[in-house]
Amino acid sequence: MKKGLKIFLVVLIGLLLVADLAGGAYLFNFAFKKGNYSSKDANIELKGNNKWFASQKQSIWTEKSKDGLELKARYLPAENKTNKTVVVVHGYGSASRYMGSFVKIFHQAGYNVLAPDNRSFGMSQGEYAGYGWLDRKDMMGWINRLNQKNPNSKIGLYGISMGAATVMYTLGEHPKNVDFAIADCGYSTISGELNYQLKEMFNLPSFPLVQTAAIYSKIFAGYNFYQADTKKTLKNSHVPIFIIHGSKDTYVPTSNAYINYKNANDPKKIWIVKGAEHGRAYNTDKKNYVRKVDDFALRYFK
Repeated sequence: MKKGLKIFLVVLIGLLLVADLAGGAYLFNFAFKKGNYSSKDANIELKGNNKWFASQKQSIWTEKSKDGLELKARYLPAENKTNKTVVVVHGYGSASRYMGSFVKIFHQAGYNVLAPDNRSFGMSQGEYAGYGWLDRKDMMGWINRLNQKNPNSKIGLYGISMGAATVMYTLGEHPKNVDFAIADCGYSTISGELNYQLKEMFNLPSFPLVQTAAIYSKIFAGYNFYQADTKKTLKNSHVPIFIIHGSKDTYVPTSNAYINYKNANDPKKIWIVKGAEHGRAYNTDKKNYVRKVDDFALRYFK
């Protein structure tokens, strides 16, 4: 009887281990690998401000990441020459060409705009999403490029969703000549967002699938997403930051905004847009969105 019980337990543990490895692999490939969920919006038709952005005279910049990927960005110069540039960073499943509304805000305010494609999105190479953590190093490359172009550069950072996380993680790298940052609906930790989405999308507990997915991330994507935390990155930054979030965000819960605000040093500002869902603060209250973003940029672009 005891021998039979031992065999049963060994088999059960083996089956659970196999199930965990398979589930973790599925989660990792589903959420991280190019061509899967992250690419679901890759070929949406350009309309409105995105169509406007595509029609503007712009140049394509190329940078090499530290791990050898060819990264691309769209550069739209201001109508009148200026040393002020805003880097506009897209969210998960998106790309620079879909950032027309935000590019237009800063371009109409008289600034140059650089809109990168994060690794594995848009024109940039890469098999796996960096979720902002790998992208922070890539962002430093773009910021260094702007500083090389003009040592007297004044730089603002704007990001939405994963782009907002990218911006907040980048601030921990002490980027040079960055005067302000705006983070719209960004998550505080990658692991927290994955935990939440696993429950929301599949009604599954995070343990042990997210932990197993982290192992795959380390092996195949080259990073430990448990290291990504605005508590670590924002505490090392005194760049003025404006945190925006929708009150009805059920994709990146609004609680992230309060966590990020708490983690940030002064000067800081927060705006919870009443009734706005994920990434829809601009659409929900366009007039105030443009005004508040413009005012924040103008205040710190001196």
